[in-house]
Amino acid sequence: LLDSAAAGARRRIGPALEMKIVLSIDPAQPLAAYRDALLAAGARDEEILVVQPGDSLPESFDGLLVSGGADVDPARYGEAKVNETVTPRPERDALDFALVERAAGIGAAVFGICRGLQVLNVALGGTLWQDLPSQRDRGVAHAFSTRDGHAPGFLAHVVRVRRGVPSGLPLAAEIAALDGEPVNSRHHQAVKDLAPGLVSLVASPDDLPEAFARAEGPFLAAVQWHPENLVERPAQKALFTAFLEAARHRAA
Repeated sequence: LLDSAAAGARRRIGPALEMKIVLSIDPAQPLAAYRDALLAAGARDEEILVVQPGDSLPESFDGLLVSGGADVDPARYGEAKVNETVTPRPERDALDFALVERAAGIGAAVFGICRGLQVLNVALGGTLWQDLPSQRDRGVAHAFSTRDGHAPGFLAHVVRVRRGVPSGLPLAAEIAALDGEPVNSRHHQAVKDLAPGLVSLVASPDDLPEAFARAEGPFLAAVQWHPENLVERPAQKALFTAFLEAARHRAA
């Protein structure tokens, strides 16, 4: 009887123990940084499923982390390339947009980082500045690339919390703790028209949305900087912790 009761208890708590986080990435990206950030925030290694272009899509998962990477194809928001700095990767677009669609269908929590923020904005009906230096130069540099010798955690500019943000939005409390704090920055594209249903949480000094959240529905939020490189800072690790909590809630 005791063995039977224990087995029943394991079945009841099973879904919470089987939480699955999909990490969408490609071979050009620093996989270890994203994985280590999830682990630092409390994920277990066996809960993380890495999915790259060409892999089969998982049927079900509880959380989706859309990582950084190449530019989103402007054709996805009805534009042609403005110049040769725009370098989309169709295979990565195909993966990310398919995973975002699947996440919406199954109610999974979604967290976007850098390119991931841009993917989510476009997937939900928004548009992007394709190349900030040529289209929207307002005196704030955003592209501090590791290719140019900058450390991944190089602090580029501060972020300021938007006033009047409704309480209870995904990551709203965690982002509020970052008001006035510096963040790193490695992008030349950014949100132009915010998609319907999204709320801007924080902005750069030149008033670009640096984080947003969905007002209704399952957890969906994104940041433009790279918190995976700043996870030793409690306020940055808290972004991953909140995402994992939402995924565990979905699993349970």
